Amino acid sequence: MAEGLEQLSDEAAFIFTFDFITVLLSIVLVLIVITAAIQVRNHNQRMGWFIASVCVIMCGLMSQITAENAYLRTSSEYGSNYYARSLTFYAVAAPLFTLYFIDTERDEGKKWDGYFWTMFQTLVSILFVVFVVLTRTEYFVYLAFLVQYAIILAMLLVSSKDIKASLGFIIGICFPIAAALLGMYDSRINVMGAGLILMHLIVFFGYQADMERELMSKRAELSENKLSLLMDQIHPHFIYNSLQQIALLCDEEPESVKPAILNFSGYLRKNLESLTNVEMIPFSREMEHVDMFIALSEILPSKNFVVKRDFEVEDFYIPALTVQPLVENAIKYGIGMSEEGNEILIETKEEGGFINIRVVDNGHGKKTELSTQKKHKSVGTKNVITRLDMLCDGTLAINKLEKGTEAIVKIPAMKAQKPKQ
Repeated sequence: MAEGLEQLSDEAAFIFTFDFITVLLSIVLVLIVITAAIQVRNHNQRMGWFIASVCVIMCGLMSQITAENAYLRTSSEYGSNYYARSLTFYAVAAPLFTLYFIDTERDEGKKWDGYFWTMFQTLVSILFVVFVVLTRTEYFVYLAFLVQYAIILAMLLVSSKDIKASLGFIIGICFPIAAALLGMYDSRINVMGAGLILMHLIVFFGYQADMERELMSKRAELSENKLSLLMDQIHPHFIYNSLQQIALLCDEEPESVKPAILNFSGYLRKNLESLTNVEMIPFSREMEHVDMFIALSEILPSKNFVVKRDFEVEDFYIPALTVQPLVENAIKYGIGMSEEGNEILIETKEEGGFINIRVVDNGHGKKTELSTQKKHKSVGTKNVITRLDMLCDGTLAINKLEKGTEAIVKIPAMKAQKPKQ
């Protein structure tokens, strides 16, 4: 390498050394970003696009460092091929980063025409490759780079993000734009890889900081929610009625007392455990809680009812106290307030990337409810909605039918997988 540098002019040798050191430092930064990104606990599609973009940049850096060595040790033609290959890898990173940016908007509930923006960036990338292969005119190559990241900047300006939320993106995008302008000024200065990885580094750690702040906010909200959840789930009237009915069983059906007490104690234990459980639990464990509540409800002096199950999928995780409150509402305020309704259906299925849990009764439906019933149900469903949103980005929809009420829980399939230890 030293012999090759001696053959260059002082200016060219300085630029070459600068490029070479920049590439080496960029490779170190790539390894840091990839290691940190892989260790993120909750991976989603957005992080997948981000990691793919960083890996493509790594391929570009490796091609560039091979080109630098080839210029000194072998032939300029050999080095030129690797140089062109590195620029092509850098061009592919832009559409992948565009997909990452689009998903940051979608995660915030914004609707984006991802197809249009992705195709736009892909078209620019194809034109970029044509410039590299056919013309090898460095000025137009770097101009294409400038266009790619000007597009991302334009996307940022039309997005829903405020200035504070966009600051990390704005600062990050400045680096590849500056690298493109340097390349247009002097094609020997190839710091495109460094500009791209600096952008990813700033955006990633900005994203991580936002996620940490959001996590702390959710934990605080979850703590504040525990008291209302306790008051909502451990109902004095239900406990009194259950104990009273168990006392009557001692005279009328002594053999039923022990199972009733076990169900009652299990029901209370599950409620208390849920208050300290901030992790997802297996669906089967939630159904154990549901079965205990149903068993207790069946011994109370109320109308007979039937609970049917239709589970297409059972191997998934949900927040504690998700299905049980919905079944409770169906028993108490659905069929419980209806003269004809006596059936509850619980079903699960996986559809469109979501786990759907449906609880439907054939009771009250669109008929008028008492204000006390509405208040209790609103508190119960609010707690379910809060836990779904905080723990798994899930949603709850309540639909009034002509005969009955339908509650649908939707959880992203990726979030319903077994939590990592």
